[in-house]
Amino acid sequence: MAEKCSEKIDSEVTIQDRLKQVFEALGITIYQIAKELGENPSKFYNILNGRAKPSYDTIMSLLACYPQISADYLIRGVLPVLNSPEENAMVMATDEDTMEIPFVPVRFYATFVESYTDGIGASDIESFRVRKPVMKGHKQAVVLEISGNSMSPQLAHGAKVLAIPVNENDWVYQSGGVYAVMYRDYFVVKRVRDNELLTRKYLTLHSDNPNGGNVTVPLQDIRGMWKIVTIVEAPVE
Repeated sequence: MAEKCSEKIDSEVTIQDRLKQVFEALGITIYQIAKELGENPSKFYNILNGRAKPSYDTIMSLLACYPQISADYLIRGVLPVLNSPEENAMVMATDEDTMEIPFVPVRFYATFVESYTDGIGASDIESFRVRKPVMKGHKQAVVLEISGNSMSPQLAHGAKVLAIPVNENDWVYQSGGVYAVMYRDYFVVKRVRDNELLTRKYLTLHSDNPNGGNVTVPLQDIRGMWKIVTIVEAPVE
């Protein structure tokens, strides 16, 4: 039985080869794909160069983000590379495929900061529809709108990202990612490279854009922290 099963899989065509075919068929760059999935482009370069293999979560995120990709081809190598939609048909997410998540637009930042200590009722905040596969079981997630270009090119002005709250006890362990941080009366989205909350009691927040600048925040000023896990909507540049 093992021999018969192995005959169904073309061992000469690797997952890296199939991903290259998928990206070419979609007509999009590695940078565009990484931006859409909220990943670092180097991750996909390492995969395509054979230095790493895609995780299950990466494959599922690709299939969720690009429903035109054939799961049979990506996972098993069975052609065609892309699904063939019916003529004049559109791939649309139904209500069953999505869920409403609290949404914090730029204009609501000040209110969000002012109301954070007292809590915000569901009726006081807008909502944003997100595809269920994108949620991946994240709890208490919110969708944030990016303001300004300090985090470009990865996060452009107007992009919407999924963010999950970080427990206060875990603030000292966060590094290497992009976070929304509320401190004093400010609410910013920045990158955390070296977390010094445990040793020096402060956190330095970095802009990806060299012109965006950095800011150092004392531990006692931090009121809340959310980890940015993926981009759910990005403007066309």
